Amino acid sequence: MNDIWVNKEVVHSVPNDKLVFNILSKNQKSNVKTDVEMLWRRFGKLHVSDIIEDLLIIGISVFSVDKRLSRRISEDNWSRRINVHVPVIELEKWLSVKTKLEELLSFLSGDHWTFYFRKSIEKLRGNKLNNRYELIDGSQFNCVSLFSGGLDSFAGALTILEKHQNPIFVGFREYPSLTRRQVDLINAIKKPYNKQNIDFIPFNVSPRKPLNADDRDIYHENTSRSRSFLFIVGAVAVASSIGDNAPVYIPENGFIGINVPLTQSRSGSCSTRTTHPRFISSLNRLLEAVGIKHKIVNFYSQKSKGEIVAEHKNNEVFRNYYKETISCAHPSQSRYDKITPPTNCGYCYPCLIRKASLVSNGFIEDVYNFNYKLGKSFIEEYNSLVGKSSDLRALLYAVRKYIDNVHNDLFVPNILLSHGSLTLNEIKLYERVYKQSMHELIEMIKYEEKQHKDGLLEYLGWTGNK
Repeated sequence: MNDIWVNKEVVHSVPNDKLVFNILSKNQKSNVKTDVEMLWRRFGKLHVSDIIEDLLIIGISVFSVDKRLSRRISEDNWSRRINVHVPVIELEKWLSVKTKLEELLSFLSGDHWTFYFRKSIEKLRGNKLNNRYELIDGSQFNCVSLFSGGLDSFAGALTILEKHQNPIFVGFREYPSLTRRQVDLINAIKKPYNKQNIDFIPFNVSPRKPLNADDRDIYHENTSRSRSFLFIVGAVAVASSIGDNAPVYIPENGFIGINVPLTQSRSGSCSTRTTHPRFISSLNRLLEAVGIKHKIVNFYSQKSKGEIVAEHKNNEVFRNYYKETISCAHPSQSRYDKITPPTNCGYCYPCLIRKASLVSNGFIEDVYNFNYKLGKSFIEEYNSLVGKSSDLRALLYAVRKYIDNVHNDLFVPNILLSHGSLTLNEIKLYERVYKQSMHELIEMIKYEEKQHKDGLLEYLGWTGNK
């Protein structure tokens, strides 16, 4: 059953063959728990504009479906065919961009999305003003930036502030300890930049099992490729309260942004496409088409992660707090090793890119789960397609392939295009970023071998002559 019906008002007649998500004004009556109303109540508003509300409802709907419909129901265990019935206020506008939206989200998540819009007049949770938090004066700010608490978003915050802008940071509250870390990092930034206006708004969306669902376990999914879309539309909602043209920044290095698959088994949606230039340009065109003027910008798109670290390596705030940032794909799993989360594991793909960026700039005191040391013994102990060493093995494979083909002028352009279309100029720019990132990874591999002498270079097949 891949037919999803979304409500933001009480509906008494929904076909029994549809899964139902209720996003109602009273949270206790919904099976999608959220505090999304804080995105406008913090500014003393009863609601956002109709088109921004529609965008939020679409974002919440897509995320809820993504988290509560297992990919195991699809023929290839990945790409689902999903029909979503969504209530919107600006019906004609969304009908005019229906195909664009479906293509955008299909590229992002690797699924086949089809939207059925219906007219609504209900305003979500527009029944009260903020009485819990200090009000924010939107006129004192001029930009919004996503803040995950990762290394790139932390460095991005410093870049924004060094340019004397006044940002509001938006976070997604995945779990309490991560939110506390985000708040601690924001507070650390506020102190040295106290002459600028800085604020932080976290929000959460937590879908439960849809109504009309049976008791099978197919209503839960560990992946969440659409969370970034929800994160972005939440930031756009905040931007709408500080000015029509306020930009929304997504600071992420270009290597992760272009994010070509490390191996054939990781092609397509197994790699994120959140900051791929095709996704960002398509999203900006979609927003413009429905009358939303906020531009989505990744000012790190042409930098490797190591180059981002280099940009801030002499900044005292960065030097004091970079170790507190969380780049890990599963930072809460350290609890199984009796280490208080969130913690960077040190062996997942984002952690490996993080470590390479830091080691290549002389930062060798970063904190990871101390139970795991990269090397041949680590690879052999966790040698499976889904084991702890799977990302390291895939990365070593990609590095070796790069070393063997570095003098082939078509090698890098071909693998860049394997993850999405690019212009000729983008290919040239991202080729430089890809090569720089590969050299940072090679520096990390050499460092790990020097530290642990555990056969990592031998496993790579390194001869020292390439």
